[in-house]
Parts: sequence; C-alpha cells; structure tokens
Amino acid sequence: MIKRITNPDEFAKLCDDIDNIYSSGERANQEEDEGHAFDLRHKKEIIKNSFGNSQILAFDVFVWGNEENGKYDAIGIFIKDKNVKFGVDILTEFLWLSSNPKVGFKILKEATKLAREKNIKYMKISTSEKNPNSPRYERLYKKLGFVKDSTIFIGKLWTVEQQKK
Repeated sequence: MIKRITNPDEFAKLCDDIDNIYSSGERANQEEDEGHAFDLRHKKEIIKNSFGNSQILAFDVFVWGNEENGKYDAIGIFIKDKNVKFGVDILTEFLWLSSNPKVGFKILKEATKLAREKNIKYMKISTSEKNPNSPRYERLYKKLGFVKDSTIFIGKLWTVEQQKK
C-alpha cells in the first residue's frame, strides 16, 4: 500500500528498508551498475538526518513509500524547490526507487496529485545516464507530457594535494 510519510520514525524505517534492498539484498549491485557517475552513492544516514523532521516532511519534502507485509519496497522523495532562478515552485524528484514494478508509477501519480493540490505548476524528474532503462523512462516521461530541459554533466575535481602528486 502506498502512503505518504510524514512521521520521522516511519521515514527512518522506510529509508532503512530501501537501503536493505539496494545495499545487501536482491538489488545490491544495482546502484553501482546503474546509479550515478563516479563513486556517488545514496547516503541513507545523511538523507534520514536531513529530512527526518516532521515539519520538513509536512511542508518542503514529500515522501511516499509502498509497504507490503511490514516492509517498504518503494520510495519516492520529492522536494518543493522554491526556485529563485525562475521565480516559481517546482516539485523536484530527489529519489525515486522501486523494487516493486507495480508501484513505481503510482508514486509518481501521488507526487503529481500533491503538486496540483498545492498549486505547484512544474515538476522535474530525472533518470541516471547509467541506467539501462533510461531510454524507456525518457519515452515514458515524454508521453506523460514532460519535455527534456537540461542535460547535467558532473566532473570529479582533484584537491590541491592530489594535483601535486
């Protein structure tokens, strides 16, 4: 069952359950193989500490999880970006993972519904370049009315000490 998470303790459980799936469970290598460039990995404890507050979870960070038999198998975290560049609110996907193919899209529908209820007119979603499903996701996003706006590049910078070596 998909539900919105506003309780910090429940948010922590959701993060722990998802981390168990993607760090040691059935999808342990997925983040490495299909995730972000370089050695960038989701940091569960930092996410929990950053967003695990009832006020944040009520007003600026919107979280949904799918719970089956007492364990979460999907998460969607969307942030209300009070975008100073464009002068509008944008609901921006922060993290969207699902080991349950039946619920991933349903989480997006919940986020879209919330954005409309809060009169947020724009929504940003993304996909990792390394994910083999990215072309499929891009087709789906376009079909849903999203347009490709940007391409993001990331570079690894060396410290001064590393450059001297």
